[in-house]
Amino acid sequence: MSRYEKEIKNRLIFLLGKDSNTLNFIEELSNVGDLLFFGGSIRDICLFPDNPPLPRDFDIAIKFKDKTNFDLITKKYSNRRNRFGGFKFKIGNMEFDIWDLENTWAFKNTNLQASEENLAKSVYLNIDGIVYNFNKSKLYDELFRTSIKASKLDVNLEKNPQVELNLLRALVFKDKYKEEYKLNFSSNLKRVFKKYLADESVELVENLYNLQCTHYKKDHLSKEKIKYELQHI
Repeated sequence: MSRYEKEIKNRLIFLLGKDSNTLNFIEELSNVGDLLFFGGSIRDICLFPDNPPLPRDFDIAIKFKDKTNFDLITKKYSNRRNRFGGFKFKIGNMEFDIWDLENTWAFKNTNLQASEENLAKSVYLNIDGIVYNFNKSKLYDELFRTSIKASKLDVNLEKNPQVELNLLRALVFKDKYKEEYKLNFSSNLKRVFKKYLADESVELVENLYNLQCTHYKKDHLSKEKIKYELQHI
């Protein structure tokens, strides 16, 4: 375990500690298995180590050792099932999407074998390829680092149930990190955009704008900005 990996845990605890109930919840969860934080919460800690933003939610896959006690946690804390079979908890002002590592969409619907290493490879966009084992302070970030080093947003695993959402996220990432990282789209990602743009049955600008409102609950990009970006792909 490197000092850097240990420091990520400290920063994660700092963010979680903004609500004392949240830390209690995470401590209870960590007793039922290894907590694999993935996606935005860990990505932004690595991108902005001095002042990581509080994420919209925390995504966690659990490598279970005790599902019985997890069942008790689901009875203790208010939650609901999401459409991909995970659990959405709201603890204080923070939201958590919790998944059984063995039953995430990618492991059930692709040839990837379920493992914490492969969780980082199960993402659509390479910038999402980052996983942190909270219990062991171990980081898996090869895909993410490659994305940042090359300043390139690329398709990693094309089979995905939410392609349009990921296209929206690519546009948001390009805009969000434009000052620090100047991310460009790979030829492969541009190909996917062009495929959707060529489909006359798909109102891509409208779809992406509406997805933004439901997913982020706010406008990162105006409809005009989305249209402009798509015209220049």
